[in-house]
Amino acid sequence: MLPDDDEFIEIDANPEQSAPKPFPFISAAELTAKPISIPWLLEGYIERGSLNLLFGGPGTGKSLLDLDWGFCVAHGIHWNGCPTEQTDVVVIAGEGFAGMARRLKALEVKHGRPAPERLFISQRPGDLIDSNNAQWIADSIMALCPNPGLIIIDTLHRNMTGDENSSADIGQFVANIDNHLKPLGAAVLIVHHSGHGTAQRSRGSSSIRAAMDAEFSATKDGANVVLTCTKAKDFEAFSPQQFTLKTVDLPWPDDDGEPLKSVVLEHAGDAKPVTAKRRLSARDDAILTALSEAIDKHGVEPSAEIKDKFAGFKGWTNRAAKVVHIDHWRELAYQTITVDCEAEEGKADARKKAFKRCRNKLFDSGFIVEHGDYAWPIFH
Repeated sequence: MLPDDDEFIEIDANPEQSAPKPFPFISAAELTAKPISIPWLLEGYIERGSLNLLFGGPGTGKSLLDLDWGFCVAHGIHWNGCPTEQTDVVVIAGEGFAGMARRLKALEVKHGRPAPERLFISQRPGDLIDSNNAQWIADSIMALCPNPGLIIIDTLHRNMTGDENSSADIGQFVANIDNHLKPLGAAVLIVHHSGHGTAQRSRGSSSIRAAMDAEFSATKDGANVVLTCTKAKDFEAFSPQQFTLKTVDLPWPDDDGEPLKSVVLEHAGDAKPVTAKRRLSARDDAILTALSEAIDKHGVEPSAEIKDKFAGFKGWTNRAAKVVHIDHWRELAYQTITVDCEAEEGKADARKKAFKRCRNKLFDSGFIVEHGDYAWPIFH
């Protein structure tokens, strides 16, 4: 039934009932009245309520790092000597479900305690570019743990349906985090991939980095992983830290009765300076990217000989560390090489020479490794 005229008049007569609250301001004097200390969640790394990015290439241990951080924060224990504030931790996992239990079991062995009850793992990815879906995730987190302190999104690519190269799509992704997840009071850590052909920046739009309070990169240095703080808006960045990969026997047998294995990262102190690599041309970068694409399409497990001769493969029993036959790489690389020649025979010869020159440069500069008929990026 519609309200009568008197009811409308009564509402109009009290406009203050529907007046919006004043936009919030605070005086500068009040802000500086008390000393401010950084509210650390993980001291030196992650502040409470902050937005953070951890990026790295395949095999750089970024998911090992974020799960280790979540494990320690949920328990309230030190991580490599850095204090944590104990709080609930939620991981919105977009990949790696098969190995999650093994990684958690390996962390139990590493830290000598059971997996924390305050650490929660999603069983599917979430589309955080959709505001309704982001609100659904936020509501589910609140029902699970009303006061989450850390939300880990692993990875950005698997938890959004938009284009990571689009500043508009990334803007919507970040806005949904700001509007739905951060109001829960949690710090947010986004795990992402490094750019194609370079480990020095995250993949996709530059607006990703611009939105972050802190940014970290994970890179490979031979058999080691190096963690670097590449952006720290409100604190002094730590010096690059080095980690080694340690294989852990799990208290679970395989089909033959042998212990299942997983891997953890062991802190090995400050990282040693890395010799600067030669700058790549656009063609070199495209051919290096073709190598990664060839591994994605045609990659195979490295032979026992390669594992024995080269660092970085041993112990990685729960990751797809792959190499690719050079013919598959060459086939994709030729598609990126443009030559100024009309004759088909001349084009083929020019592409062959260009590919050979680039292979030699990438090898000499430490971007790739070759053995026999197989190749792989040094950071893979």
